[in-house]
Amino acid sequence: MRLSTLDLSQTKQWLSDAQRCEISHIIQSSFAKVAPQEYLAKYFDNAGPYQRKLRLYYHQEKLVGYCLITFSDENNITVIRASAAFLAQYRQGGNTFVFSLIQSVKAWLKRPWRKHYYADTMLSPAMYRAIAKKTAIIWPHYDNPAPKGLFERFNFAGKVSSANALRCLIGVSRTTNYSEQDLVLLKASKKQEIQYYCRVNPDFDKGTALFVIIPISFVQVAKTLIKTLRVGVR
Repeated sequence: MRLSTLDLSQTKQWLSDAQRCEISHIIQSSFAKVAPQEYLAKYFDNAGPYQRKLRLYYHQEKLVGYCLITFSDENNITVIRASAAFLAQYRQGGNTFVFSLIQSVKAWLKRPWRKHYYADTMLSPAMYRAIAKKTAIIWPHYDNPAPKGLFERFNFAGKVSSANALRCLIGVSRTTNYSEQDLVLLKASKKQEIQYYCRVNPDFDKGTALFVIIPISFVQVAKTLIKTLRVGVR
């Protein structure tokens, strides 16, 4: 299904009242136990990030999803965070990957002397798989050992997973609107990334998210490009 997009920037053109109303509807449809106005205040209006980039996704002029990227300077590093949601019939893992990667790399290219990390809390095993399949270096991952102390630094208030001994779990104030059938299918999946996610974070349907870290660097860009080309050739 082909979607059209509209890109907005906090420092140039930001949300109209009508767009905020449409996004509130998507938030309400995507998450349980969430007040849309509180969610907007936390992720879209908080004064912490120095920049926000937002992509709106449309199908036949109807807003069906969004991907928000925020950029914050924390000590000597830049932390890039994401928030995304789509109406159920438009949820495809690859929808947000290219936008997120391009915006992250652009931020790194402007200040390559700083360390840049993309950090995201993922409630969805499918979203984790979509990102992990396309990204060369991602933590936690069954094939990529995480640098010592990284999760302690970024997720110090989180919980340790008994599956990998990493502090890569964190409680969030929302849950996904998965049906019982969805949960059964996910937990029975034969796909490696989904199996790993469910093993590391078995309580994802109860408001526990997987804290995911992706380094943004020359090595990441080069290896991800090679990985993408190899997948395309197959």
